[in-house]
Amino acid sequence: MPMHLMIHIIDQMSFFEQIRLARLCKEVKEHLDEKFQKIRKLELRKRDIDEACASDEQFERHSKAYVAVKIEEDTACVVIDDAWVVADFYVFLGILEVLREGVETVEMDAPIAELIVISMSNISLERWYAFQCILKAFNDVYEDLHLDSGFIADRDTFWPKCSDIVIHATKAQAAALGRILDYGVKSGYVFDRRTMDHLRLEFEDLDGFEDKAINKQIYYFRCWTGSLGWDHRYEIVFNNNQPPTKQECHV
Repeated sequence: MPMHLMIHIIDQMSFFEQIRLARLCKEVKEHLDEKFQKIRKLELRKRDIDEACASDEQFERHSKAYVAVKIEEDTACVVIDDAWVVADFYVFLGILEVLREGVETVEMDAPIAELIVISMSNISLERWYAFQCILKAFNDVYEDLHLDSGFIADRDTFWPKCSDIVIHATKAQAAALGRILDYGVKSGYVFDRRTMDHLRLEFEDLDGFEDKAINKQIYYFRCWTGSLGWDHRYEIVFNNNQPPTKQECHV
C-alpha cells in the first residue's frame, strides 16, 4: 500500500488507534508527531468519566483505563476519572507526552497539576497513589502531611512553548497545590518562565483570603512558581458562584 494512502487511512482512525500505529514505521510516527505538535490548547480535567462521556459523544474513551480524550482542531480535552487509580495515571500521562510539545495554553484542575509534577519527580506513581489513599482515608484531617523528595536532575521543560496556564481549584483541593513544592521538581521543568504571559489560580468556592489554612497552601504554591516577580502575570480569582473577582495575593 502506498505510504500516503496508509497515512490517510490512519488519520481517519481513533486517537488511541493512531497512537498504537505510530510504532508501525518511521514515516507514520513522524507524521503523527507533526500532527499532534499542532495542538495548541490542552484542557485537563478530573471528572466522573461516565458523566463526561455521556454528556459529550465526541469523547473517545480508552479501552481499559478510565481516561477519555477529545480533539477538535488545535484543542485537546483529556479527562481522567475522579476515582483514579495508578493504571489511569500512566495512560493519562502518556497522552500528555504525545500532545505536550506545541502546547501554548493549558487549563487544568489542581489535582492534575500535582499529578504532572509528581510524574516528573523521583517518587513513583505507585507510592504517590498510596499517599493519596492515606490522605483520603483520614479525610484530609492531616492537611500538613507531606511526601518529600530530593530535587531531580536537570531535564527538558514539559511545556516548552506554554504561555498561559489556568488552574481550577476548590477549597478542598488547595492542599494539592501546596504539596507541589515538596516533590523536588522546579517550576522551570514544567513551564518556561520566559515564555509565560499569564498564570492564574481560580477558586470556585472561595470569596477571598479569609481562610488562613488556604492562604498557606497558596503561599507554598507561589513559592514553587517563583511568582513574586511576575507582577500582573500572576493572579488569583475567586468565584464562589459570584461574578469572578480578581484579588492581589498578599500571603
